Amino acid sequence: MELLSFIIITAGIGYMVYIFFGKPEEDPLQKRLRELTERNVVYAVEEEETSGLAQNIGKLFDPIVASVIQRVDPKSIKQLLLEAGLSSGDEDVYKHLAQKVIFGIAGLFLAFFLCASGNVTPLIKILLLVIIPMACYRLPDFKLRKMAKTRFEEITYNLSDALDLLTVCIEAGLGLDAAFVRVANELDRTCPILAKELARVSKDIMSGISRADAFRALANRNNVPDLRSFVALLIQTDKLGTSISTSLRVYSDTMRTKRRQRAEKLAAQASVKMVIPLVLFILPSMFVVLLTPAALTLVKSFMNMH
Repeated sequence: MELLSFIIITAGIGYMVYIFFGKPEEDPLQKRLRELTERNVVYAVEEEETSGLAQNIGKLFDPIVASVIQRVDPKSIKQLLLEAGLSSGDEDVYKHLAQKVIFGIAGLFLAFFLCASGNVTPLIKILLLVIIPMACYRLPDFKLRKMAKTRFEEITYNLSDALDLLTVCIEAGLGLDAAFVRVANELDRTCPILAKELARVSKDIMSGISRADAFRALANRNNVPDLRSFVALLIQTDKLGTSISTSLRVYSDTMRTKRRQRAEKLAAQASVKMVIPLVLFILPSMFVVLLTPAALTLVKSFMNMH
């Protein structure tokens, strides 16, 4: 029984690690293009093969997922999916909620198994039956928040460089749309997330969406304050007809100043954050190394006196 418990727990932990650190989801635009180019092949395969085991298992939880959808706000889930860089359609919201339900039920079974396989007190059993399912139910949200935080940090850190490149391109004579494309190509290696967002703005404008709507969509997809203020600057400049190069140069200087201030803040916090490991780990070991010979000498001296 203990061996079986160890195998199940190890498999569960391995699956969670795969979920969090596995291969990221394919870009929605590239996925759609690939589906269009391979439409005939996909249709031929769909006619021959039956539904997979995972789909059949997922259909068992449809009533539970439907009841969960009625009690949650889909707008918050859509916003979380957008901030994580994923598509946020109704089907994606349903898949996310289905994943949460499946994780919660799996956590409930795991809690039951742990309670039945070990000699634990009733209080510990109640805690296991409550904490494990709730934690497993929230795991997909934690993953999305982690992805959103990664995007937030990368966009915030590289926005000033992107603004400098954008300013140089516009002052060199490129239009705003062409400058977005050029900056996206230049940032493809150093900051792929921001490069994809800028390229998507350019494609939205080329597809017929107005500049203001494309810029607002950029701000809605990324909950980054600096990016939102940049979008507001572009919309205001486009509306009033002022010089975009002058506005971008002033704003890029402001972004560089803010990035330097953030770096100075982190440097100032480093000394304070080092106090805890210094007191708990480094100083005790130093005391052991320095004071142990003196303590042994004193003990030996007192023994000789007696």
